[in-house]
Amino acid sequence: MDRSRELGRMSALGRALLLAVALGVVACREEYRIGEYVWVTWDGREYPAYVIDQKGRARYRVHFDGYDSRWDEDVTIERVRGRIRGPVAVPPPPDKVARAMGLVPKPSGSAGAPSTYSVGDRVRVRWRDSVYPAVVVALRRGGQLLVHYDGYGSEWDELIADERVVGKR
Repeated sequence: MDRSRELGRMSALGRALLLAVALGVVACREEYRIGEYVWVTWDGREYPAYVIDQKGRARYRVHFDGYDSRWDEDVTIERVRGRIRGPVAVPPPPDKVARAMGLVPKPSGSAGAPSTYSVGDRVRVRWRDSVYPAVVVALRRGGQLLVHYDGYGSEWDELIADERVVGKR
């Protein structure tokens, strides 16, 4: 009788251990909340995006930062690469987006033409559906500019592509 009680306890312990392991595996998938700023794989590169809806435990609707809503997508958790903290360098648009915008996609290996902007230039920058005044702080390879937005702290400084500059002011 003692032996059967001991086996019953061991099997209960084994079931509890198996349940803990199963829950641990499921819990390893990090969940994201609506509004979080995350990296998402899009056409082979990582792009910043906002989670705009949760479609299930492992499926989200995202809005790619800097692009209009027609490019919003439902993505699986595997394509969400993690949360974004701090300023980001946005890669050039995917070829399909560049074609739709009337831009000729640049070959991925090109360094790009030199920028038409200089450090200290006061510019207007498109961010989402608005335009903000900024100052060019530094020039980077591939025609990218580091800009500081007027009236905002340095945590909002951003590395942007020339295409986001609406013009000088």
